[in-house]
Amino acid sequence: MSKDSIPPVHRYVGRVIHLLRKERGMRQSELASLTGLKQPNLSRIENGLVVPRRSTLEKVAMALDLEVRELLSESKVREVEAKWGAVLSPRNAGQLFAGRLAAVPLYQAENSPRLEFDASGFPIGKVQLTLQLLPISGRCFGLRLQDPAMLGGPTGFRSGEVLVFADQPQVQAGDFALVHTDALQVFRRVFFEDEGLELRLLAEDGAQPERRLKINEVRVLRKLVRRIQEF
Repeated sequence: MSKDSIPPVHRYVGRVIHLLRKERGMRQSELASLTGLKQPNLSRIENGLVVPRRSTLEKVAMALDLEVRELLSESKVREVEAKWGAVLSPRNAGQLFAGRLAAVPLYQAENSPRLEFDASGFPIGKVQLTLQLLPISGRCFGLRLQDPAMLGGPTGFRSGEVLVFADQPQVQAGDFALVHTDALQVFRRVFFEDEGLELRLLAEDGAQPERRLKINEVRVLRKLVRRIQEF
């Protein structure tokens, strides 16, 4: 992200706090109580009206169970700005922040079909657009399906359809998931073997042989939570 594309610190820190609070299902009054802040003061921070002190950021970070640097991370700023960019009308803004809409960034890899991920397991890449969907638990993102091995099977996946992945709920045996390692990035149906120490990956077309990975090789494992076939 270029320096010019980053909004003023008091603006994006408040937005990040707001986003993280909502992701945890926490009311503003609850966060205020945990931090010792008065709710009107927390509201002013979230709305970018005041610049929080370092000591205040430390209290907020502790209450949200994260490090202060995560409130200021470039990847989190990208995510927050993408969500703010999804607000197309006052009505949608109200729905978004009341939790009746979820803003889901749709990513596309640049110069490669493979995306990279930050330390929190969120994509680093170009946001093609931001989808406004019914609420989804946890942090989520969208990708377009391009892998021929996942087309034409019993589930009916189609080339180019949008797949939405989230970090909640956890991936269970038989789920479809995005699997990312240092050497591999695929979308497959997954099963756990060897008491959860190994991951078995199955394609949909029946022609691609199954693949097995040690679970400690997997850097990102995100469950498919929604499909958008006509988009």
